[in-house]
Amino acid sequence: PEPPQLALNFLNATGDLETVAKLIHLAVAPIFLLTAVSTTLTVLINRLARIVDRGRAIELRESPDPSSHRGELALLERRARLIYRAMTLGVMAAIMVCLLMSFAFLGELLSTNPARALAVLFVAALLCYTGALMFLLREVFLAVGSFRLGMHLPPPRPRRPTPVEK
Repeated sequence: PEPPQLALNFLNATGDLETVAKLIHLAVAPIFLLTAVSTTLTVLINRLARIVDRGRAIELRESPDPSSHRGELALLERRARLIYRAMTLGVMAAIMVCLLMSFAFLGELLSTNPARALAVLFVAALLCYTGALMFLLREVFLAVGSFRLGMHLPPPRPRRPTPVEK
């Protein structure tokens, strides 16, 4: 009985060091993209955690008029939704990069030409990552737009000289 064709292809493909080295070399660019996506996901997770912490702090704050914080809570909710969308696109990009690398190796093992699928996955991953960055940028614009660094405080009153200074 003959061994299955897949097993033969696997032995031939893994036995050819030059082919495997070429595949690993081709996987380097997607790995850089995967590193960028994972770093961006870390940033997004940290931003979301800060938004949630700020929202909880506002909700716990005692105020005579609870509706006075409604605007800030609505803005935090909007920012959180933008981060969530960015995270979704970032994770989709990461999954596509992983599939891309898997298909590249499987194409060689199965003696098929996955070039078109690889190109589509790479472009789709880049588009998802671009979308994630755009959502992140929009969230940053909202965060900076709502930040006033003490400008909402009344100006300090002039200090009166003490009798010793006169």
